[in-house]
Amino acid sequence: MYAQRIYGGTTPTAPIHARKWMAPPTGVIKVNCDASISEEGWVGLGVVARNSEGLVLFAATRRVRAWWPIEVAEGKALCFAIKLARNYGFHDVIFETDCLTIVNRLSRGAIYFSDLDAVLEDAIFLCRDFVSVHWSHVLRDGNAIAHHLARLVPFGVEQRWDCHCPAEVSPYVLMDNLSSD
Repeated sequence: MYAQRIYGGTTPTAPIHARKWMAPPTGVIKVNCDASISEEGWVGLGVVARNSEGLVLFAATRRVRAWWPIEVAEGKALCFAIKLARNYGFHDVIFETDCLTIVNRLSRGAIYFSDLDAVLEDAIFLCRDFVSVHWSHVLRDGNAIAHHLARLVPFGVEQRWDCHCPAEVSPYVLMDNLSSD
């Protein structure tokens, strides 16, 4: 039953390789995440959660000093998203990223022995309290909000916005909402 909840419940997910953000079904929260790596050794993590109406429930950004490969950074962004979704008390969640490797590995439950796999094991462990979890892939255009959040420099290490997002990404929220009608 646990494996069915984590690897494939009954909530439909967006088609693989979606080109744009699509609203989740009613009662489900979609959490998009992304990572950005700078040459100076800073990794930015961006997360945005929206409901079936496209309303922003929260947005967050975090900066970490690290020299991670991009897939590990994307996995860390996913773990950041999962932790935030748990903190907000969400139950039925679709986690969406533009990193196809992560979506494929988590969807199949394929864990090996690499730095990425340690991060993916953390992601799976963190999902234990959700009612349903689905992994979804979207192309970069459909992940614009999380992408731009990952590139923001927060005041301090981490910054969150409840029920809205920073002005720098609000045009992307509007574009997503207009394109999903």
